[in-house]
Formats: sequence, structure tokens, C-alpha cells
Amino acid sequence: MKRFADLSREEIENKRRLLTPTTTQKATTSAAKVFRDYLAEKGKPVSFEQYETSRELDAALSSFYIEARTKTGEIYKKTSLDAVRYGINRHLKSSPQNKDFDILTDPSFASSNEMFKVAMREIKAQGKAAINHHPPMSDIDRNKLYNSIYLSQATPNGLYNKVQFDIRYYFCRRGAENMHTMTKDTFEVKLDANTGRQYLYKKDELTKNHRDDSEGYTGFMPATGTHDCPVSTFLKYIEKLHPESERLWCYPRDSFHDEDTTWYTCKPVGKHGLQQFLPKLSKQCGLSQIYTNHSIRATSATVLHRASHAPAAIQSVTGHKSLSSLAIYQHTSAQQKMDMGDTLHQHIAGNTQLQVLPRPNSNLSHSSVAHTATGRVDMPGASSFDMSFEDMNCFLSPENEPDMPPSTTMQVLPTFHNCTINNLNITITK
Repeated sequence: MKRFADLSREEIENKRRLLTPTTTQKATTSAAKVFRDYLAEKGKPVSFEQYETSRELDAALSSFYIEARTKTGEIYKKTSLDAVRYGINRHLKSSPQNKDFDILTDPSFASSNEMFKVAMREIKAQGKAAINHHPPMSDIDRNKLYNSIYLSQATPNGLYNKVQFDIRYYFCRRGAENMHTMTKDTFEVKLDANTGRQYLYKKDELTKNHRDDSEGYTGFMPATGTHDCPVSTFLKYIEKLHPESERLWCYPRDSFHDEDTTWYTCKPVGKHGLQQFLPKLSKQCGLSQIYTNHSIRATSATVLHRASHAPAAIQSVTGHKSLSSLAIYQHTSAQQKMDMGDTLHQHIAGNTQLQVLPRPNSNLSHSSVAHTATGRVDMPGASSFDMSFEDMNCFLSPENEPDMPPSTTMQVLPTFHNCTINNLNITITK
């Protein structure tokens, strides 16, 4: 028996190609074809890999960057042309070309790189430079989806949807990556050594960002002890899968009873069905927009960021290759921008409002109190009466409400320094 393997040249090349994700390989091939089609239309030699000098290739790339168009004759978007440029570079550096130069950084390609910058400026001038990231789900849409019948544990479809959403959400899944290859053994239920609490753990896998490193990237899906506990629903789903199938995502049976031991068939859900997971649910639940599967990953990363978890800690869960790539989830939310707009409006309008936190046991329910500089208080549904600032402080003092918890305080926003209040509006809500 031989100790060492005996691989052919073809087998070695196939293993070498595995270092590059399939999607990247397709993008590389597509980029080379776009450049080759351009050269053919311009009557130039299409085998650009065989150009004798870098100057010849540099000249071809210079005209290509500025004249490149889509199949419909439109100017490329910034991200698309950038991807084509990187794809051509990968094609030249990969086997069997194995070029030792880099068209992105080599000084021999200074002219084409300058023309690429010119092309980028024109793209921006036409409004096609914006990057459309996958948006995170809004809080309203997320709650609407998670509490809908389409994620009910009482039906095979609902249980399938809930478990898949939980897996994507807690483990920050990228689109449909590796979803179709998951089996019953892809995840494992473990016990926390300190608390004895159950949690779901994902075993190591080959992903787009991590193909040759030893460190695994995964989140934990902890048991919550609630009716919608993600660990409990996962275990129920595994129990209801067909015993003769090892695949994790399978189609539900046409009919079922609660007491049936099997709710699902042996037929696995294909790539297309998994790709349409959240878009389909978005339509069924009537969400505000049609989200993609990647929006679940964006939601997870955004939620963790807003909860002030360290970027490096979030990276260990999402599997981002660098902290800079994680930064796209640290953008300002629409609500934050709306709040800033209100702040700007209040400043320019000269309207200063003080917001008083709700008080328990208050006899004023949804009452609006307007106080002017003269000390007059106007209450809707009541006659006006005079009140000094000292009286108002006494009126709002916690000591006047003995049943109020000690931790309850009046919070006033915003804070002013060295200014005069001409008009004061106070809203007191029970």
C-alpha cells in the first residue's frame, strides 16, 4: 500500500481551483469574455493574454475602460466596471496564463489606470456611482414577519420558515451560500459550561471568505426558554424530518396531522427555492419592500452594531474578512436621520420643546401643558391659571407623587446653556 497519493496534473489543477470560490471563477470568466468581445468589435486581436508587450495591453485597456458598455449599450455602473477590471486581472494572473504583472498596480499600466479614473468620473457624473447595499429589515417588518402565521410552529411550512429564518439570522448567513448542502449534522446542540444553557453551534464550513484558514467563524443560537425558543423549534424540526433523508431543508408533505412523526418528504429544496426564501415571505406577509436573503445578514450585523458590540466580536460571527468590509453595516439609520432633521427644524423654527417622560399614577392623562414666559399655564379642556416657575418645579417634583418608584426621573431634552426661553411647551403623558 502506497503512503502518498498519486494525482494527475488535471486533478491537481482542479484542487487548486477550489481555492477560488465558484462565484469568483464565474466572474473572472465573464470579465475576460467582456474584454474579448470588445476587442473583437474593435477589430483587434482577441487573445489579449498573448500580447507581446505590456504597452500593447495597456493601450487596449485604456480604450476599453472609457468605451465599455453593457449589452444594452448603457454605461456600466461603478461596481460593475470595477468588477470587470478586477476580473481581467485575476484572469491574467491565474493558470494557465500565470502573468507576473498586475494591471492594477504595475507602473507599466499607468495610462490605463488613469483612463479608468476618467471612466469612474463619468460614471459618477451620470449618477451611477452609488452602491446599493442590501438593506436591513426594518423593525416593523421584522416583527410583522416573525409573528406571522407564515412562521408558525404549528404547521410544516411555518416551522420550516421559522427554523430557516433563525439559522440565517443568528448565524448571519450570506444569501444562499452553502444552504443547499446543509444536512442534519451541520448544526450541533451544545451546553454552555458555565450556565448549562443549551445553544446551537454551526460546524466549520468552506465559505467565500474563508477557504484556507484554520479559524472557524460562527455565532451561537442560545435557548431562550420562551414559546418561540429557536433551539426548541430547531429540535422539533429535526424530529419531524424524514428519517431516510439527511438533507436539512426538505419540502413539507401535502397533508399532515399534529401527531404525525414525519412532516416532510425526502425531496430536498433546491438552490432556487432557497434563494427565493425571503423574497417570497416578503410578498406573503405584505412587508414594506421585497427583501433579499442577504437582508437577514445585514439585519443581524446592524442589530449587533447598534447594541454596541465590538466590531471584532461581530466579525467573529459574520465571518467578514476585514473590519473595513463590516463597516457597511455601521451606517446611519433612516430613523436617526429623521431625528436629526427634526433637530434642524426645531433650531431654524425657534421652537424649543421639552419632553417629559411618562409618570406612573399621574392624574394627567395625555394632557398638554403650554407654559409661557409670563408664568401662565394653558391646559386643554380646562381654564387657564397662573403658575410661577417655582410652582411648576413643585408641581413636577417627584416628592408630590409618593407612589412613584425612586428610579423614575424627569428627563428633559434638549439641554440649553446661556439662553432665554420665550416659549415653553411641556407634554405630560400618563
